[in-house]
Amino acid sequence: MEDLANRINEALAREEERAERIASTARLTLLGILSLIAIVNAGTISAAANIMNFGALAVGYGYGVAVLVRIRRRKYRPVMKYLTSCVDVLLVILVLFLYSRIEIPSVALKHYVFFIIFPLIGLTAFRYDVRLTLAAGGTAVVLYLALIFYLSFTGTVTVTTGGYDRELFTAEVTLLGQVTKILILVAYIALIAYLAARSRRLFERLVRQEVHVQSQKDLMVRELEIAGHVQSQLLPHVFPDIGALHVFGMVEQGRFIGGDYCDFLKLSDHRVVVVIADVSGKGVPAALVMAEVRASTHLLVSMELDLVGFVEQLNALLLRSTDRKTFVTLFAGEVDTSTRTLRYVNAGHPPPLLYRDQHLSSLTRGTIPLGVMVRVPQLSVRSEPFPPGAMLVCYTDGISERRNRGGEEYGEERLKEFVRSHIDLDTEPFAQRLLEEVKAFGQGRDLDDDMTVAIAEWLPE
Repeated sequence: MEDLANRINEALAREEERAERIASTARLTLLGILSLIAIVNAGTISAAANIMNFGALAVGYGYGVAVLVRIRRRKYRPVMKYLTSCVDVLLVILVLFLYSRIEIPSVALKHYVFFIIFPLIGLTAFRYDVRLTLAAGGTAVVLYLALIFYLSFTGTVTVTTGGYDRELFTAEVTLLGQVTKILILVAYIALIAYLAARSRRLFERLVRQEVHVQSQKDLMVRELEIAGHVQSQLLPHVFPDIGALHVFGMVEQGRFIGGDYCDFLKLSDHRVVVVIADVSGKGVPAALVMAEVRASTHLLVSMELDLVGFVEQLNALLLRSTDRKTFVTLFAGEVDTSTRTLRYVNAGHPPPLLYRDQHLSSLTRGTIPLGVMVRVPQLSVRSEPFPPGAMLVCYTDGISERRNRGGEEYGEERLKEFVRSHIDLDTEPFAQRLLEEVKAFGQGRDLDDDMTVAIAEWLPE
Protein backbone atom coordinates (compact mmCIF):
# COMPACT_ATOMS: atom_id res chain seq x y z
CA MET A 1 0.00 0.00 0.00
CA GLU A 2 2.81 2.37 0.87
CA ASP A 3 4.53 1.52 -2.40
CA LEU A 4 1.32 2.34 -4.30
CA ALA A 5 1.05 5.72 -2.56
CA ASN A 6 4.68 6.46 -3.42
CA ARG A 7 4.10 5.53 -7.05
CA ILE A 8 1.05 7.82 -7.20
CA ASN A 9 2.97 10.71 -5.64
CA GLU A 10 5.90 10.19 -8.00
CA ALA A 11 3.57 10.13 -11.01
CA LEU A 12 1.78 13.25 -9.80
CA ALA A 13 5.12 15.02 -9.32
CA ARG A 14 6.11 14.18 -12.89
CA GLU A 15 2.77 15.44 -14.19
CA GLU A 16 3.04 18.61 -12.12
CA GLU A 17 6.47 19.35 -13.57
CA ARG A 18 5.20 18.68 -17.07
CA ALA A 19 2.14 20.89 -16.43
CA GLU A 20 4.37 23.67 -15.08
CA ARG A 21 6.40 23.55 -18.29
CA ILE A 22 3.17 23.72 -20.31
CA ALA A 23 1.96 26.63 -18.19
CA SER A 24 5.24 28.47 -18.72
CA THR A 25 4.94 28.03 -22.47
CA ALA A 26 1.28 29.08 -22.37
CA ARG A 27 2.21 32.16 -20.31
CA LEU A 28 4.72 33.31 -22.91
CA THR A 29 2.27 32.53 -25.72
CA LEU A 30 -0.43 34.61 -24.02
CA LEU A 31 2.02 37.46 -23.58
CA GLY A 32 2.78 37.24 -27.28
CA ILE A 33 -0.93 37.55 -28.11
CA LEU A 34 -1.31 40.50 -25.74
CA SER A 35 1.75 42.14 -27.32
CA LEU A 36 0.12 41.87 -30.73
CA ILE A 37 -3.08 43.43 -29.36
CA ALA A 38 -1.10 46.21 -27.70
CA ILE A 39 0.72 46.99 -30.95
CA VAL A 40 -2.56 47.08 -32.91
CA ASN A 41 -4.15 49.44 -30.35
CA ALA A 42 -1.07 51.59 -29.80
CA GLY A 43 -2.26 54.33 -32.16
CA THR A 44 -5.69 54.66 -30.56
CA ILE A 45 -4.72 55.16 -26.91
CA SER A 46 -2.72 57.71 -24.99
CA ALA A 47 1.02 57.65 -24.51
CA ALA A 48 0.53 56.93 -20.80
CA ALA A 49 -1.59 53.91 -21.62
CA ASN A 50 1.01 52.67 -24.10
CA ILE A 51 3.80 53.08 -21.56
CA MET A 52 1.75 51.15 -19.03
CA ASN A 53 0.83 48.39 -21.52
CA PHE A 54 4.33 47.78 -22.82
CA GLY A 55 5.85 48.19 -19.36
CA ALA A 56 3.50 45.51 -18.01
CA LEU A 57 4.33 43.26 -20.98
CA ALA A 58 8.05 43.71 -20.35
CA VAL A 59 7.60 42.72 -16.71
CA GLY A 60 5.50 39.73 -17.81
CA TYR A 61 8.14 38.57 -20.30
CA GLY A 62 10.88 38.90 -17.70
CA TYR A 63 8.84 36.94 -15.17
CA GLY A 64 7.84 34.26 -17.72
CA VAL A 65 11.38 33.69 -18.95
CA ALA A 66 12.70 33.57 -15.38
CA VAL A 67 10.16 30.88 -14.43
CA LEU A 68 10.91 28.83 -17.56
CA VAL A 69 14.66 28.99 -16.97
CA ARG A 70 14.17 28.09 -13.30
CA ILE A 71 12.20 24.97 -14.20
CA ARG A 72 14.61 23.81 -16.90
CA ARG A 73 17.86 24.46 -15.06
CA ARG A 74 16.91 23.44 -11.55
CA LYS A 75 14.85 20.71 -10.00
CA TYR A 76 11.13 21.40 -9.89
CA ARG A 77 9.64 22.13 -6.45
CA PRO A 78 5.91 21.52 -5.76
CA VAL A 79 5.57 24.93 -4.08
CA MET A 80 6.32 26.54 -7.46
CA LYS A 81 2.85 25.77 -8.78
CA TYR A 82 1.28 27.87 -5.99
CA LEU A 83 3.80 30.67 -6.42
CA THR A 84 3.52 30.95 -10.22
CA SER A 85 -0.29 30.62 -10.32
CA CYS A 86 -0.86 33.27 -7.66
CA VAL A 87 1.76 35.61 -9.12
CA ASP A 88 0.06 35.31 -12.54
CA VAL A 89 -3.20 36.47 -11.00
CA LEU A 90 -1.44 39.19 -9.04
CA LEU A 91 0.13 40.61 -12.20
CA VAL A 92 -3.26 40.78 -13.94
CA ILE A 93 -4.82 42.65 -11.00
CA LEU A 94 -1.77 44.92 -10.90
CA VAL A 95 -2.30 45.83 -14.55
CA LEU A 96 -5.96 46.59 -13.83
CA PHE A 97 -4.89 48.78 -10.93
CA LEU A 98 -2.49 50.68 -13.19
CA TYR A 99 -5.37 51.36 -15.58
CA SER A 100 -7.02 53.32 -12.78
CA ARG A 101 -4.10 55.79 -13.02
CA ILE A 102 -5.00 56.92 -16.57
CA GLU A 103 -7.70 59.28 -17.91
CA ILE A 104 -10.76 57.14 -17.19
CA PRO A 105 -10.17 55.22 -13.94
CA SER A 106 -13.33 53.11 -14.38
CA VAL A 107 -11.52 51.29 -17.20
CA ALA A 108 -9.68 49.39 -14.45
CA LEU A 109 -12.89 47.50 -13.64
CA LYS A 110 -14.04 47.06 -17.25
CA HIS A 111 -10.90 46.20 -19.21
CA TYR A 112 -10.60 42.92 -21.16
CA VAL A 113 -7.38 42.16 -19.24
CA PHE A 114 -9.67 40.85 -16.48
CA PHE A 115 -10.58 37.86 -18.66
CA ILE A 116 -6.95 36.70 -18.69
CA ILE A 117 -7.63 35.43 -15.17
CA PHE A 118 -9.87 32.67 -16.57
CA PRO A 119 -7.28 30.79 -18.66
CA LEU A 120 -4.72 31.26 -15.87
CA ILE A 121 -7.08 29.53 -13.43
CA GLY A 122 -7.94 26.94 -16.08
CA LEU A 123 -4.30 25.94 -16.31
CA THR A 124 -4.35 24.86 -12.66
CA ALA A 125 -6.57 21.90 -13.60
CA PHE A 126 -3.55 20.26 -15.27
CA ARG A 127 -1.87 19.92 -11.86
CA TYR A 128 -4.73 17.71 -10.54
CA ASP A 129 -4.72 19.78 -7.32
CA VAL A 130 -7.99 21.27 -6.03
CA ARG A 131 -6.13 23.32 -3.42
CA LEU A 132 -4.10 24.99 -6.15
CA THR A 133 -7.25 25.93 -8.09
CA LEU A 134 -8.90 27.29 -4.96
CA ALA A 135 -5.72 29.16 -3.97
CA ALA A 136 -5.32 30.81 -7.37
CA GLY A 137 -9.06 31.43 -7.74
CA GLY A 138 -9.39 32.72 -4.19
CA THR A 139 -6.45 35.05 -4.78
CA ALA A 140 -8.16 36.40 -7.90
CA VAL A 141 -11.49 37.01 -6.12
CA VAL A 142 -9.91 38.61 -3.05
CA LEU A 143 -7.60 40.86 -5.07
CA TYR A 144 -10.37 41.94 -7.42
CA LEU A 145 -12.68 42.74 -4.49
CA ALA A 146 -9.82 44.60 -2.85
CA LEU A 147 -9.34 46.60 -6.06
CA ILE A 148 -13.05 47.51 -6.13
CA PHE A 149 -13.04 48.55 -2.48
CA TYR A 150 -9.81 50.53 -2.84
CA LEU A 151 -11.00 52.44 -5.89
CA SER A 152 -14.37 53.10 -4.28
CA PHE A 153 -12.90 54.07 -0.90
CA THR A 154 -10.39 56.50 -2.44
CA GLY A 155 -13.10 58.02 -4.64
CA THR A 156 -11.23 57.10 -7.81
CA VAL A 157 -14.29 55.22 -9.05
CA THR A 158 -17.89 55.61 -7.93
CA VAL A 159 -19.91 52.40 -7.79
CA THR A 160 -23.54 53.20 -8.61
CA THR A 161 -26.78 51.31 -8.81
CA GLY A 162 -28.33 50.50 -12.11
CA GLY A 163 -28.54 47.80 -14.75
CA TYR A 164 -26.18 46.25 -17.27
CA ASP A 165 -26.80 48.99 -19.84
CA ARG A 166 -25.08 51.53 -17.59
CA GLU A 167 -22.27 49.05 -16.79
CA LEU A 168 -21.69 48.17 -20.43
CA PHE A 169 -22.35 51.37 -22.35
CA THR A 170 -21.24 54.16 -20.04
CA ALA A 171 -18.17 55.02 -18.03
CA GLU A 172 -20.05 54.26 -14.82
CA VAL A 173 -19.35 51.20 -12.67
CA THR A 174 -22.46 49.49 -11.32
CA LEU A 175 -22.80 47.21 -8.33
CA LEU A 176 -24.86 44.72 -10.38
CA GLY A 177 -22.23 44.52 -13.13
CA GLN A 178 -19.34 43.92 -10.75
CA VAL A 179 -21.24 41.38 -8.62
CA THR A 180 -22.11 39.50 -11.82
CA LYS A 181 -18.47 39.41 -12.86
CA ILE A 182 -17.43 38.09 -9.47
CA LEU A 183 -20.20 35.45 -9.42
CA ILE A 184 -19.18 34.25 -12.87
CA LEU A 185 -15.56 34.06 -11.71
CA VAL A 186 -16.57 32.11 -8.57
CA ALA A 187 -18.66 29.68 -10.65
CA TYR A 188 -15.76 29.18 -13.04
CA ILE A 189 -13.37 28.51 -10.15
CA ALA A 190 -15.81 25.92 -8.75
CA LEU A 191 -16.01 24.23 -12.18
CA ILE A 192 -12.23 24.09 -12.57
CA ALA A 193 -11.86 22.79 -9.01
CA TYR A 194 -14.35 20.01 -9.79
CA LEU A 195 -12.46 19.13 -12.98
CA ALA A 196 -9.16 19.13 -11.10
CA ALA A 197 -10.57 16.80 -8.42
CA ARG A 198 -12.10 14.46 -11.01
CA SER A 199 -8.90 14.47 -13.07
CA ARG A 200 -6.90 13.57 -9.98
CA ARG A 201 -9.20 10.63 -9.20
CA LEU A 202 -8.93 9.39 -12.77
CA PHE A 203 -5.17 9.86 -12.72
CA GLU A 204 -4.81 7.94 -9.46
CA ARG A 205 -6.98 5.16 -10.87
CA LEU A 206 -4.80 4.95 -13.95
CA VAL A 207 -1.67 4.83 -11.80
CA ARG A 208 -3.18 2.07 -9.67
CA GLN A 209 -4.03 0.09 -12.80
CA GLU A 210 -0.55 0.68 -14.17
CA VAL A 211 1.03 -0.47 -10.90
CA HIS A 212 -1.21 -3.55 -10.88
CA VAL A 213 -0.40 -4.38 -14.49
CA GLN A 214 3.31 -3.82 -13.87
CA SER A 215 3.25 -6.01 -10.76
CA GLN A 216 1.47 -8.74 -12.70
CA LYS A 217 4.01 -8.37 -15.49
CA ASP A 218 6.90 -8.55 -13.02
CA LEU A 219 5.36 -11.63 -11.44
CA MET A 220 4.90 -13.23 -14.85
CA VAL A 221 8.47 -12.43 -15.84
CA ARG A 222 9.69 -13.90 -12.57
CA GLU A 223 7.62 -17.04 -13.09
CA LEU A 224 8.91 -17.33 -16.65
CA GLU A 225 12.47 -16.96 -15.38
CA ILE A 226 11.84 -19.76 -12.89
CA ALA A 227 10.20 -21.88 -15.58
CA GLY A 228 13.14 -21.18 -17.89
CA HIS A 229 15.55 -22.27 -15.17
CA VAL A 230 13.55 -25.45 -14.59
CA GLN A 231 13.41 -26.08 -18.32
CA SER A 232 17.17 -25.65 -18.65
CA GLN A 233 17.61 -28.39 -16.04
CA LEU A 234 15.75 -30.79 -18.35
CA LEU A 235 18.34 -30.32 -21.09
CA PRO A 236 21.54 -32.37 -21.16
CA HIS A 237 24.53 -30.92 -19.32
CA VAL A 238 26.63 -34.09 -19.20
CA PHE A 239 27.11 -35.99 -22.45
CA PRO A 240 27.70 -39.73 -22.81
CA ASP A 241 31.17 -41.08 -23.57
CA ILE A 242 31.13 -43.14 -26.78
CA GLY A 243 34.85 -43.31 -27.39
CA ALA A 244 35.84 -41.37 -30.50
CA LEU A 245 32.22 -40.38 -31.12
CA HIS A 246 31.84 -36.92 -29.59
CA VAL A 247 28.35 -35.55 -28.93
CA PHE A 248 27.28 -32.11 -27.78
CA GLY A 249 24.08 -30.07 -27.73
CA MET A 250 22.98 -26.66 -26.52
CA VAL A 251 19.88 -24.50 -26.45
CA GLU A 252 19.88 -20.69 -26.69
CA GLN A 253 16.58 -19.62 -25.20
CA GLY A 254 14.65 -16.81 -26.89
CA ARG A 255 12.50 -14.14 -25.30
CA PHE A 256 9.89 -16.69 -24.35
CA ILE A 257 10.01 -20.15 -22.88
CA GLY A 258 10.00 -22.49 -25.82
CA GLY A 259 9.56 -26.11 -26.66
CA ASP A 260 13.01 -27.01 -28.04
CA TYR A 261 14.53 -30.25 -26.81
CA CYS A 262 17.66 -32.23 -27.57
CA ASP A 263 19.19 -35.27 -25.91
CA PHE A 264 21.76 -38.03 -26.28
CA LEU A 265 20.84 -41.44 -24.87
CA LYS A 266 23.59 -44.04 -24.66
CA LEU A 267 22.51 -47.56 -25.59
CA SER A 268 25.91 -49.26 -25.39
CA ASP A 269 29.61 -48.49 -25.71
CA HIS A 270 29.18 -48.04 -29.45
CA ARG A 271 25.54 -46.96 -29.86
CA VAL A 272 23.86 -43.65 -29.01
CA VAL A 273 20.46 -42.17 -29.89
CA VAL A 274 20.42 -38.49 -30.89
CA VAL A 275 17.04 -36.83 -30.36
CA ILE A 276 16.03 -33.29 -31.25
CA ALA A 277 12.46 -31.98 -31.14
CA ASP A 278 10.50 -28.75 -31.36
CA VAL A 279 7.04 -28.29 -29.86
CA SER A 280 4.69 -25.96 -31.73
CA GLY A 281 3.94 -22.64 -30.07
CA LYS A 282 5.79 -20.82 -27.32
CA GLY A 283 5.51 -20.13 -23.63
CA VAL A 284 4.59 -22.36 -20.73
CA PRO A 285 2.28 -24.72 -22.71
CA ALA A 286 5.09 -25.55 -25.15
CA ALA A 287 7.53 -26.01 -22.26
CA LEU A 288 5.17 -28.41 -20.51
CA VAL A 289 4.78 -30.51 -23.66
CA MET A 290 8.57 -30.43 -24.07
CA ALA A 291 8.94 -31.84 -20.54
CA GLU A 292 6.51 -34.60 -21.46
CA VAL A 293 8.44 -35.37 -24.65
CA ARG A 294 11.66 -35.63 -22.64
CA ALA A 295 10.17 -37.94 -20.01
CA SER A 296 8.53 -40.11 -22.66
CA THR A 297 11.74 -40.28 -24.68
CA HIS A 298 13.76 -41.51 -21.73
CA LEU A 299 11.09 -44.07 -20.86
CA LEU A 300 10.64 -45.40 -24.38
CA VAL A 301 14.36 -45.59 -25.15
CA SER A 302 14.91 -47.52 -21.93
CA MET A 303 12.38 -50.07 -23.21
CA GLU A 304 14.78 -50.80 -26.11
CA LEU A 305 12.15 -50.16 -28.77
CA ASP A 306 13.27 -49.77 -32.35
CA LEU A 307 12.98 -46.30 -33.90
CA VAL A 308 9.60 -47.03 -35.50
CA GLY A 309 8.15 -48.33 -32.24
CA PHE A 310 9.64 -45.37 -30.36
CA VAL A 311 8.01 -42.86 -32.71
CA GLU A 312 4.64 -44.64 -32.71
CA GLN A 313 4.50 -44.82 -28.92
CA LEU A 314 5.56 -41.18 -28.53
CA ASN A 315 2.90 -40.13 -31.04
CA ALA A 316 0.23 -42.06 -29.10
CA LEU A 317 1.27 -40.43 -25.82
CA LEU A 318 1.09 -36.96 -27.37
CA LEU A 319 -2.36 -37.61 -28.83
CA ARG A 320 -3.69 -38.60 -25.41
CA SER A 321 -2.24 -35.61 -23.56
CA THR A 322 -2.45 -32.70 -26.01
CA ASP A 323 -5.02 -31.15 -28.32
CA ARG A 324 -4.83 -31.43 -32.08
CA LYS A 325 -3.44 -27.89 -32.37
CA THR A 326 -0.23 -28.97 -30.65
CA PHE A 327 2.29 -30.96 -32.60
CA VAL A 328 5.93 -31.91 -32.27
CA THR A 329 8.57 -32.13 -34.98
CA LEU A 330 11.18 -34.73 -34.12
CA PHE A 331 14.35 -36.27 -35.45
CA ALA A 332 15.70 -39.43 -33.82
CA GLY A 333 18.92 -40.94 -35.08
CA GLU A 334 20.83 -43.98 -33.83
CA VAL A 335 24.57 -43.84 -34.46
CA ASP A 336 26.32 -47.22 -34.31
CA THR A 337 30.10 -47.04 -34.55
CA SER A 338 30.43 -50.82 -34.73
CA THR A 339 28.46 -50.98 -37.98
CA ARG A 340 29.40 -47.44 -39.06
CA THR A 341 25.79 -46.56 -39.76
CA LEU A 342 23.25 -43.90 -38.91
CA ARG A 343 19.65 -45.09 -38.75
CA TYR A 344 17.09 -42.33 -38.37
CA VAL A 345 13.46 -41.21 -38.47
CA ASN A 346 12.51 -37.64 -39.35
CA ALA A 347 9.01 -36.60 -38.31
CA GLY A 348 8.53 -33.21 -39.91
CA HIS A 349 11.72 -31.76 -38.45
CA PRO A 350 14.11 -29.44 -40.34
CA PRO A 351 16.46 -31.84 -42.17
CA PRO A 352 19.71 -32.40 -40.23
CA LEU A 353 22.97 -32.15 -42.15
CA LEU A 354 25.28 -35.13 -42.56
CA TYR A 355 28.89 -34.55 -43.51
CA ARG A 356 30.88 -37.57 -44.64
CA ASP A 357 33.68 -38.19 -47.11
CA GLN A 358 33.84 -34.44 -47.81
CA HIS A 359 30.23 -34.47 -48.96
CA LEU A 360 27.33 -32.63 -47.23
CA SER A 361 23.75 -33.89 -47.54
CA SER A 362 20.36 -33.23 -45.92
CA LEU A 363 18.40 -35.92 -44.11
CA THR A 364 15.00 -35.03 -45.53
CA ARG A 365 11.69 -35.35 -43.77
CA GLY A 366 10.21 -38.82 -43.79
CA THR A 367 6.78 -38.25 -42.24
CA ILE A 368 4.51 -35.67 -40.63
CA PRO A 369 4.99 -34.17 -37.15
CA LEU A 370 3.81 -36.16 -34.14
CA GLY A 371 0.56 -35.50 -32.29
CA VAL A 372 -1.45 -34.89 -35.46
CA MET A 373 -2.82 -38.24 -36.58
CA VAL A 374 -3.42 -41.56 -34.85
CA ARG A 375 -1.31 -43.42 -37.39
CA VAL A 376 1.92 -41.81 -38.56
CA PRO A 377 1.91 -42.11 -42.37
CA GLN A 378 4.93 -43.32 -44.35
CA LEU A 379 6.83 -44.04 -41.17
CA SER A 380 10.06 -45.84 -41.97
CA VAL A 381 13.65 -45.97 -40.83
CA ARG A 382 16.30 -44.71 -43.20
CA SER A 383 19.95 -45.60 -43.07
CA GLU A 384 23.12 -43.75 -44.03
CA PRO A 385 26.80 -44.72 -43.74
CA PHE A 386 28.52 -43.01 -40.82
CA PRO A 387 32.29 -43.61 -41.11
CA PRO A 388 35.09 -42.02 -39.05
CA GLY A 389 35.28 -38.29 -39.84
CA ALA A 390 31.50 -38.02 -40.27
CA MET A 391 29.51 -35.32 -38.51
CA LEU A 392 25.76 -35.11 -37.88
CA VAL A 393 24.38 -31.58 -37.32
CA CYS A 394 20.79 -31.39 -36.04
CA TYR A 395 19.05 -28.04 -35.47
CA THR A 396 15.66 -26.43 -34.92
CA ASP A 397 13.95 -23.82 -37.08
CA GLY A 398 15.04 -21.09 -34.65
CA ILE A 399 18.39 -21.26 -36.47
CA SER A 400 17.31 -21.57 -40.08
CA GLU A 401 14.47 -19.02 -39.71
CA ARG A 402 16.47 -16.40 -37.81
CA ARG A 403 15.90 -13.09 -39.63
CA ASN A 404 18.00 -9.96 -39.96
CA ARG A 405 16.57 -6.45 -39.92
CA GLY A 406 15.85 -6.72 -43.63
CA GLY A 407 13.62 -9.75 -43.07
CA GLU A 408 16.06 -12.17 -44.71
CA GLU A 409 16.34 -15.65 -43.16
CA TYR A 410 19.61 -17.28 -42.18
CA GLY A 411 18.49 -20.28 -44.17
CA GLU A 412 19.81 -23.77 -44.88
CA GLU A 413 22.37 -22.66 -47.44
CA ARG A 414 24.20 -20.41 -44.96
CA LEU A 415 24.08 -23.27 -42.46
CA LYS A 416 25.64 -25.63 -44.99
CA GLU A 417 28.37 -23.14 -45.74
CA PHE A 418 29.07 -22.80 -42.01
CA VAL A 419 29.38 -26.59 -41.65
CA ARG A 420 31.80 -26.82 -44.58
CA SER A 421 34.01 -24.01 -43.27
CA HIS A 422 34.05 -25.18 -39.62
CA ILE A 423 34.14 -28.95 -40.04
CA ASP A 424 37.54 -29.19 -38.33
CA LEU A 425 36.16 -27.91 -35.01
CA ASP A 426 35.20 -30.24 -32.20
CA THR A 427 31.49 -30.47 -31.31
CA GLU A 428 31.38 -27.94 -28.47
CA PRO A 429 33.25 -25.03 -30.15
CA PHE A 430 31.39 -25.84 -33.36
CA ALA A 431 28.01 -25.43 -31.65
CA GLN A 432 29.05 -22.30 -29.80
CA ARG A 433 30.46 -20.67 -32.94
CA LEU A 434 27.31 -21.54 -34.90
CA LEU A 435 24.93 -19.97 -32.38
CA GLU A 436 27.13 -16.88 -32.14
CA GLU A 437 27.02 -16.44 -35.91
CA VAL A 438 23.27 -16.95 -36.13
CA LYS A 439 22.66 -14.45 -33.30
CA ALA A 440 24.95 -11.92 -35.00
CA PHE A 441 23.04 -12.46 -38.26
CA GLY A 442 19.97 -10.99 -36.53
CA GLN A 443 21.78 -7.63 -36.26
CA GLY A 444 20.85 -7.10 -32.63
CA ARG A 445 17.23 -8.27 -32.89
CA ASP A 446 15.90 -10.27 -29.94
CA LEU A 447 15.53 -14.00 -30.40
CA ASP A 448 11.94 -14.74 -31.41
CA ASP A 449 12.48 -18.46 -30.99
CA ASP A 450 14.81 -20.86 -29.22
CA MET A 451 17.90 -21.94 -31.14
CA THR A 452 18.95 -25.54 -30.59
CA VAL A 453 21.77 -27.58 -32.09
CA ALA A 454 22.75 -31.21 -31.45
CA ILE A 455 25.97 -32.60 -32.95
CA ALA A 456 27.51 -36.05 -33.20
CA GLU A 457 31.00 -36.26 -34.71
CA TRP A 458 33.17 -39.36 -35.14
CA LEU A 459 36.69 -38.10 -34.86
CA PRO A 460 39.10 -40.02 -37.12
CA GLU A 461 41.74 -41.97 -35.28
